[in-house]
Amino acid sequence: ALLRVLEKAVTVAAWDGGKRWRVWTKKLYNPESFRAHMKGIWKTRKKFEIQMVGQNLFLIVFELAEDLEMILEGKPWLFHKKSIILFDRLFQAMERDHIRLISSPFWMKTNSCFPEFDKKDLLHAIGATFGGVLRYEINEDFCQLRINLDAQRPLRRGIFVSTDDVNKVWVPFKYENLPMFCFGCGRMGHGLSNCTQIIPARKRKISENSPYSLALKAE
Repeated sequence: ALLRVLEKAVTVAAWDGGKRWRVWTKKLYNPESFRAHMKGIWKTRKKFEIQMVGQNLFLIVFELAEDLEMILEGKPWLFHKKSIILFDRLFQAMERDHIRLISSPFWMKTNSCFPEFDKKDLLHAIGATFGGVLRYEINEDFCQLRINLDAQRPLRRGIFVSTDDVNKVWVPFKYENLPMFCFGCGRMGHGLSNCTQIIPARKRKISENSPYSLALKAE
């Protein structure tokens, strides 16, 4: 299940109650259980309030701006370690239908930096497949970069990078703090048994030889 969370510090605009907002999951989450869980992992200095404004869409108001910045910097946040919480800052009142919450930043790691490539060039080549690099870190043992993952798309397992005109090297991706994801379609927010992209007959074959695995999770 994917939770969509909107966090802001201003009054939300009124809306017409239409049902055009995309629904990520049929399972409903209520503000009380959500707030109780997040209070346990969000170590804020001041209080924050949560209001339900749609199906699995919440409005979060922080008393302290520093708490809001801390939450933004700490993304991604997970609900019960299974659901990714998609949220962003709202600077002004906005109609619900105009809000798009589809991505979250993640740290991605390679086990080691390949000697065939300049480290920064390699990281930027990888980052280009995700629309850019938010931040990167390099040391002797591994390279990692912070990128935005679109929760609607399958996870990227890696890329081939050319070492010359003939040879290519496979660079596998490993993501930190991944939620539940499907071993069949590669999308976050559900497992293979609940996947609507794959027919039941194919699920049995995939369970024996799945295209995605826990190898995508960084240790």
